[in-house]
Amino acid sequence: MIIKSKSRKVANFDQLYDYMKKGAEKHDGVHVFSKNVYTHQREKILQEFFENSLLFKKRKNSVYLYHEIISITRTQSVSVEKQQDALFHIVQEYVDQRARNNLVYGYMHNDAENNIHFHLMISSNERGGTKNLRLSKHEFDRAKKHLETWTNKHYPELQQGLVINKQAGKKTSHNGAELKKRTGKMPERERVNKALESIFVSSTNKQEFFSRLSAEHLEIYTRGKAIGFKDTVTGRKYRLKTLGLENQFAAMSKQIELEQQHNKELKPESAQKEATLHMKHEKTKNEAVQEAKVTKAKEQLHQQRSEQHSPDNNDKKHR
Repeated sequence: MIIKSKSRKVANFDQLYDYMKKGAEKHDGVHVFSKNVYTHQREKILQEFFENSLLFKKRKNSVYLYHEIISITRTQSVSVEKQQDALFHIVQEYVDQRARNNLVYGYMHNDAENNIHFHLMISSNERGGTKNLRLSKHEFDRAKKHLETWTNKHYPELQQGLVINKQAGKKTSHNGAELKKRTGKMPERERVNKALESIFVSSTNKQEFFSRLSAEHLEIYTRGKAIGFKDTVTGRKYRLKTLGLENQFAAMSKQIELEQQHNKELKPESAQKEATLHMKHEKTKNEAVQEAKVTKAKEQLHQQRSEQHSPDNNDKKHR
C-alpha cells in the first residue's frame, strides 16, 4: 500500500479534476468517490471547490487543495471487482480519518499492471470553514499507519503486508518495492537488513559475529559514535540507525558481553582444576618412581643375600 499527498498553492481545481477523470476513462467502469460535494457535474463540482476556497483567510504560500493518491498492490487470489470494492472502502476510511469535513472528490484508476489506485482532490479547508487545515508530518504519518493497519485487519486477502508501519529505515523504498514485484529480486538494502537481523540473533561471541559478517560480505565500521555496515561487494554503506536495527545490535552486544564475563569467571576455576590435576599427576608419578626404587632396593638386597649363602662363598670362607 502506498499513500501520497501533494499540496497545491494554486486554485487549479479544473486541471486536477480533468486529469483524474481522463485516467478513469481509460478502462471499463468509472468509479467515483465524493464527500461533502453535492453534485456530479463537472462545472458545479469545480464551483463548489472554488467558492469554498474563498472562505479561508489567505496568507503567503497558502495551500488551496491537496492531490492525494491511495494505491493497493494487485493480488492474483482476489477478483478485480472485489479489489476495487475493497479500495473504495479503504478510501472511505482514509477520508473519514484525514478529511471528514472537507470537500473530497476522486476517481479510481485501474489501468496499471501491478496496482489499483484512487486519485483524490481534497479542499484545504472544511466545507464552510474559514481556517486552512494543515496536517503536520506526524499527523499525516499517523493517518497512513492507521489506514495500513485497518486495511490488513479488514482485508487480509489483499495481502498488502507492512510497508508504512515498518520501523524507520527498515521500510522498502517505492522503487525497491516495484523491483521486487517485477523481478522477484530482493532490493539490496532489504538483503543487508535481513542478513544483519539473522547475524544479530545467532551470534553469541565475537568470533561468530565477524565470521558471519564475512560470509555475508559485510564489515562493520564506525564514524564518531555512529555504527554502520559496509557491503564489501558493492561498496555501499548502511548506518545501523537507518536500518532500524539498533535494538537488535544492542541485544547481541549485551549477550556477547555476558558470555565474555561468564568465561572470565570460569577461567580461574578451570585453571585451579588444571593445577589440581597436574599435582595429582605429579604425585602419582612420584609415588610410582618411589615404588620402583623400593622394589629395586629389595631386589638388590635379595640378590646380595643369595650370593652370601651360595656354595662358592662358603668354600672361600673355609680357605
